[in-house]
Amino acid sequence: MKPLKTLFALTAIATAMLGCGNDNKKSQTVSQPDPLKPITAITDLGVACVEVSLAETDESKHSTLNLSVVDSYVSGANFLTSAAEIVSYDDCSDRLYVVNAQDATVDVLILSNEGELSKTGTINLNLAATKAGVSIAAANSVVAKHGVVAVAIENANKQANGLIGLYRSDDLNLIEVFEAGALPDMVNMTDNGRYIIAANEGEPNADYSVDPEGSITIVDLNDGLTANNAVIKPISFTSLNTQADLLKADGVCLPMPMGASVAQDLEPEYIAITLEGKAVVSLQENNAFMTVDIASATIDEVKGLGVKRWDTNAKLDFSNKDGIYSPKNVPQLVGLYMPDTVIPLTVNGETYIISANEGDGREYIWQASQQSCDNANHEWDEKKDYSAGGDDEDASLYATELGDCIAYTDEARGKDLNAVASAHPLSPDSQGEFDISDDDNSVGRIKVVYDNYDTVIAADDDILTFGARSFSIWNMDTELIYDSGDDLSKRANSTANWNAHNDNNDTSVTNDSRSDDKGIEPEAVEVDYINGEAIAFIGLERQGGIAAYNVTSPENPVFLDDINNRNFNVDVCTAVDDGGCDNGVYNEAAGDLGPESIEYFSRHAKHYIAVGNEVSGTTTVYEITMN
Repeated sequence: MKPLKTLFALTAIATAMLGCGNDNKKSQTVSQPDPLKPITAITDLGVACVEVSLAETDESKHSTLNLSVVDSYVSGANFLTSAAEIVSYDDCSDRLYVVNAQDATVDVLILSNEGELSKTGTINLNLAATKAGVSIAAANSVVAKHGVVAVAIENANKQANGLIGLYRSDDLNLIEVFEAGALPDMVNMTDNGRYIIAANEGEPNADYSVDPEGSITIVDLNDGLTANNAVIKPISFTSLNTQADLLKADGVCLPMPMGASVAQDLEPEYIAITLEGKAVVSLQENNAFMTVDIASATIDEVKGLGVKRWDTNAKLDFSNKDGIYSPKNVPQLVGLYMPDTVIPLTVNGETYIISANEGDGREYIWQASQQSCDNANHEWDEKKDYSAGGDDEDASLYATELGDCIAYTDEARGKDLNAVASAHPLSPDSQGEFDISDDDNSVGRIKVVYDNYDTVIAADDDILTFGARSFSIWNMDTELIYDSGDDLSKRANSTANWNAHNDNNDTSVTNDSRSDDKGIEPEAVEVDYINGEAIAFIGLERQGGIAAYNVTSPENPVFLDDINNRNFNVDVCTAVDDGGCDNGVYNEAAGDLGPESIEYFSRHAKHYIAVGNEVSGTTTVYEITMN
């Protein structure tokens, strides 16, 4: 096994200095790119669009922005079942389309003139499954434009090819179904509706016996919406299999466990579509962007995002055992950005990509006896040992008792890094402030990216952690223009509740519980152009809440407002055990838990965002007012 530094071959990208940028850029204005007319194949459907009065542009400058809750729709599904995950707004039908993984449907919501959000219909995914002749699990993503709705649908066999279902927005009938790759996790559509693009993550199964390749599916609808007329253009990653060393040298994380190929190891997560006809795909676990030319369905490049240093500008709260929010600079500790959602930003003709830097580890665990686990050369759960002489000293359970068998994980704690050079600043021998072996309130608690405990951490090696707890802005050359540092963490954790889980409101249990992991976990990001300003909205999956920034000057974003429609003072369910849900019945008084996606829209001459919250199963609409 190569040393960690060589294994990942990360190219450091310095975190952008907060507060930099030219003052004269503050006066620039930006506008929403002109929407493209839908292609003829879509207009020929004859979907009648409703009239929607959009918010008028106010040319006066605004120094602040306010977010206020309009209404929430509660799905009524079981708690923590992703009953409100991805949300998309269609200005033709004036409806919100929300992925409901619990019911394997897409819920259709309407916002009344009085500000009441209610359900008005359901998209039946089984129509697509029946037509394709396959069994399905649930929808993973939805996008709606010009009166058509595209849905990414997971196969019942997660490692088999999934589907893209295309539906009408007026009567919700199925138009057509197209084959996608394994686990289509996100679907997007160009502004004119010509191209549907799916990111097929291709995750392995729990025991890592099957690992499908990641891929991209492009469906060209220009010649028609039926399977006979549309052109499906799958983009395989197999051409990259011979480029592992080059990709690693460019900062792409490729552990390639179990002998996986590059194509198997690359896992597309989210797609940003630019005005230049490019799709920028976040490869979250690989800490990289892939740029695809949409028209030709070819890969332009794959580039690593580098690392964020926790020893300079940004501070990190690394322990979940000290009971306080105590961020510090830590030498030679860095974070992989590992973005989830990415969205394009256009300013003065230049295109940028904004990323929500969630972080994500790989962990594949299956239920097996210790004997089966040993036979598979996997790691048996150390909390149990049924072999002769084990903790339970009951060898008869060796072949029968089931437990957690770890096929693969790249997660460890700092304390597990036993082979740290004495001269390393985090070594127990370094006489420094931090001790990587301390499992109490030092950096020994932090989750690190590691899959080989025998690797020696040299004195000059950086130790990798998951995520950057921030949002970033990149140019189209994948160069970092700005990173929010620890600003989101400081704002979200400024109250009595900090770095909390999203499924528990008992402060004695949930406070500080995510400090050792990925903190607040920026998950969602949306951008829109309001009154000559580009506004970015960031959703924090764990802590909860939405933050708004003016990104008109990409080098120097300005914080505007934040709001967290979560009530820590009540239980998350109607019955709880240690603050966690005990009966699966969500308590509406708890508010929103686990924001997963954000969608901007305008109607009734006002500005709004809709947020899908997967833990609470709620969809909440906020009004945006500029002051």
